[in-house]
Amino acid sequence: MSKLTLLDSAAISLLQTANRISSEINTLLDPLDLTMAQLKILWILYQQPEHCATVNQIKQQMTDPSSNVSRLLNKLMDKQWIIKKRDDSDQRIVHIQISAAGIKNLHLGKNAMDKGFTCFNNLSHADLQQLLLTLAKL
Repeated sequence: MSKLTLLDSAAISLLQTANRISSEINTLLDPLDLTMAQLKILWILYQQPEHCATVNQIKQQMTDPSSNVSRLLNKLMDKQWIIKKRDDSDQRIVHIQISAAGIKNLHLGKNAMDKGFTCFNNLSHADLQQLLLTLAKL
């Protein structure tokens, strides 16, 4: 069996780090009954004018192309964290607005997610800048 190349070692380390951070964040979000994909949708809505976007706008901004936005929106609606409204002029268009409860849970989720990033506390400002530059090259 051959030794791992530098490329192999870097790729494996990157994947392991991403999995560790993701697992930590998921663990912190779990008590809030919130997933990272749901948090992403709440964040997308919060950033929009009047905290409102169409389903297609949300789909375009999701980083994971495999995410089932309709299912995620239904779960958020069941929790009363979003409000769905059909467009008056075109019933095919659905506007999604984040509710006050959704904003509250967005902030709770963001705080939990920030705790999941404690591994970055060991990096200096210069280290973080270098990390961003390196990741941008991938």
